[in-house]
Amino acid sequence: MTSTQENPDDNIAYHIWVGTIVTLVPATIAVVLRYVARNLSRAGFWWDDYLIFVSLIINWGMAVTRWCEIIYFDYGRHAEFLPDWKVQNFQKSFIAVQITYFTNAVFTKASLLLLYHRVFGVVSWFRWALWVSGTIITAYFIACVIVSIAGCTPASYFWNKNQPGECIDEVNFFRWNGIVNLLLDVLVLSLPFPMTWRVKTSLRQKLILSAIFGLGGFVCVVSILRITAFAKSDQNDPTYTSIDTAMWSSIEQSVGIICACLPTLRPLFRRLYGSSTHSSAYGWKSTGSNSYSRRSGTLNLPRSQSRDCGSSTIEFARLSNEISRPDNHTPNEIYAGQKADIEASVDSRSEASRPLPNGILLERDIHQSSTST
Repeated sequence: MTSTQENPDDNIAYHIWVGTIVTLVPATIAVVLRYVARNLSRAGFWWDDYLIFVSLIINWGMAVTRWCEIIYFDYGRHAEFLPDWKVQNFQKSFIAVQITYFTNAVFTKASLLLLYHRVFGVVSWFRWALWVSGTIITAYFIACVIVSIAGCTPASYFWNKNQPGECIDEVNFFRWNGIVNLLLDVLVLSLPFPMTWRVKTSLRQKLILSAIFGLGGFVCVVSILRITAFAKSDQNDPTYTSIDTAMWSSIEQSVGIICACLPTLRPLFRRLYGSSTHSSAYGWKSTGSNSYSRRSGTLNLPRSQSRDCGSSTIEFARLSNEISRPDNHTPNEIYAGQKADIEASVDSRSEASRPLPNGILLERDIHQSSTST
């Protein structure tokens, strides 16, 4: 909507510059730290790590596209004061930005789902929940991309209104796909909570795990702000009124990447806090000047929901960090030295003759002591 009261010198492009740079740089740092943490923990890289890296590259691509819109098409100024060719080229690039946005959102959510699979994938019903969630997210992506491209008839009517044609209510489309995206964020972020509360550990540890996964709630807050920003959108002045929604869209994707990386950074935090805090965090307590003891946590996984072990011996738990152990160490042995290695195995053949509860219970006492020389 145009008005004679609009100032031809109005330019709010700085919203995009601030919104993208302030959040994109931290998102990049978060991904780098994620890879550093994986290396420190010797956990290895998996698909969740690869997809979040792809999501970051796409996010950079979306930001660069917006910067080009500002530089070459005067994005941030009122359309009525711009040449037609600039407005048309901006609208063409806007379709590319939409597709990039949807792709970015899907890759970030997929990375989170794969992270959950990596941590809790041993439970069969949870794997099914991940598959169903992934299918819904994929369907959302396909539907949004189709509407973005074919929302106008003919498609060129989106950027060239000097011809017969019609378009869907684009503002309502953006608003409602934002609402659906918010609901999908809530779905993805709520998936790990049932699993964290099934782990047999202290209430404090459960709350810590829930808080780590709950940090993703920040992206939901940004999504709500993005949805409310559509109230200012006007397709008669797209180069000016879409600035705020574009800014929140960029912030939303960067915050999503940061939140997806936060649960993986715990090994890095442990290394930064130092070895004394590391020992305390894992329940080591002093029983003397040079003696430490710890009772391990308990993990119970219902056999009906775990992977079929067959007749082979399955390594059940292993925690290692710069391992140093004797050469005669056996699989079922608990060894605690200056650098601890905790390792246990479950042999389904040897356990078959002994009745077990509905689950696999692992509990070990560990004692470490040293004497000064």
